[in-house]
Amino acid sequence: MFDSGDLLLPFGNTEAVLEEICARTAEILEAGKMPVMLGGEHLVTLGAVRAMVQKYPELHIIHFDAHTDLRDDYLGERLSHATVIRRCHDLLGDGRIHQFGIRSGERAEWDFAFAHTDFHPFNVKDVLDVVLALGSDVPVYVTLDLDVLDPSLFCGTGTPEAGGVFFQDLEEALLALEALNVVGFDMNELSPHYDASGVSTAVACKVLREMLLAYVK
Repeated sequence: MFDSGDLLLPFGNTEAVLEEICARTAEILEAGKMPVMLGGEHLVTLGAVRAMVQKYPELHIIHFDAHTDLRDDYLGERLSHATVIRRCHDLLGDGRIHQFGIRSGERAEWDFAFAHTDFHPFNVKDVLDVVLALGSDVPVYVTLDLDVLDPSLFCGTGTPEAGGVFFQDLEEALLALEALNVVGFDMNELSPHYDASGVSTAVACKVLREMLLAYVK
C-alpha cells in the first residue's frame, strides 16, 4: 500500500477536476495497484470510473448511497453529485450498476433505476444475492457514499437522510463483497465540520479500515 497524496484540483473547472482524477487513477492502475479514492463530493467517482472502465471494459459498480444520483441534470448541470451514477451508466449501460440503501430521489430517478440498474432501495442485505450472481471473476468497483448511514450515527455529511442503515449492517454488506473481484473503490461525502464531535470521522475511518482489509489482497 502507498499514499499517492492529495490531488491539487482546479477549483471551478469540473471537467478538469475529473480529468485529474482519471489520470491519477490510470497511473495507479498502470502500476499494477488497486485505486482507493477518498472524496469529496460524490461526482469524484466519475473520474475514477472513466479510468477503471478503460482497463476493465466489463466493469460492474456496486453503489451504496442514500440518494439515487441518477438525475440527467441538476440545476442545469450534467456533472454533479446528483448525476454521478447517471453519468456512470452512460459508460457502462444497463444491468451493471447495483444500488443499495437508496431512500431518496425524484420519481424520474426511481423509474430510471427500476428500468436500467439493479436497484435495491432501503436495504443493503440484498448484497449477498449480487455476490452470488457476479462470482469471483467479474471486475467490480465499489463506491460508498457515507450518507447511506443513518444520520443518528453519521451526521457529518452535506445531505443527511433519515432512515439509513446502521454500522453493523453496512459492515456486513461491505465484508460480503470480499468474495468478489474488487478492482477499486472509493469512499466519499464525509464533511467533518458538520460534526464537531468527531464521531462521523471516527466512523468513516473504521469503514475505510474494514474495506482495505477486505479488498486489498
